[in-house]
Amino acid sequence: MTDRPEITIQQQTAFTADGGLEPTEESVETSLEDFGADVSHREVETQLDRPVASEFGIDDRVEVRYSEGDNTDQTSLFAETADDQLTLTGEDASAQFLFDSLSENSD
Repeated sequence: MTDRPEITIQQQTAFTADGGLEPTEESVETSLEDFGADVSHREVETQLDRPVASEFGIDDRVEVRYSEGDNTDQTSLFAETADDQLTLTGEDASAQFLFDSLSENSD
């Protein structure tokens, strides 16, 4: 069962050999594959179920914990520092971008 609404067909048309349209009596089913598109028929992996609150304004969701062993390529963009930590030049240390080569190339 799908959540798609049922579509009522008023009049079905099909392309003719010369590119025109003509009404047809039978149903015409087409796919993007008919037009040369690559269509994946693979089984799609589901996303993680995310907890939801039981009531608006009350955050009673179960805390989701991720272990250090999770396979991930993500890394922090900014340094993890104490709130009052400063750089040698006196700037806020938590605002230091860790990937200077990326920030220089974006100018």
